[in-house]
Amino acid sequence: MKDILKYLKERNMSEEEAIGYIEASLPYKRTWKMWRFTLYLWARIDNEKRGIKKNRIETVAQVVLAPKYKRLYDTFYHPKFDPNNEIKKLTQLIAEPRQDKEFKSKNFVYEGTKRNIPQEVINRLR
Repeated sequence: MKDILKYLKERNMSEEEAIGYIEASLPYKRTWKMWRFTLYLWARIDNEKRGIKKNRIETVAQVVLAPKYKRLYDTFYHPKFDPNNEIKKLTQLIAEPRQDKEFKSKNFVYEGTKRNIPQEVINRLR
């Protein structure tokens, strides 16, 4: 920390400026959100292929309780993993109208491919 403070002082940077720069440089929040959305859509597509009918909350629970989600969770800086809290947060996030701009075909591909998921499929499964 001393080295960081010295660095900031030498460059006449305030702590707020440094924090702003760090936040802008690390796209973790968006990346984490988009990964969760991707895992959710992949689960919805897989369930549909198998003829399994689950609602949003059931699908989110399936995603959050999967080992793949836990591994991804551990790659980002987060508090201790709480599956119930994660299920609640992700369910609410998916339902938020503000997230409409994120659920676009250009942002999602089918699992294991480079083919974009069509917008009609995303709209139907969200």
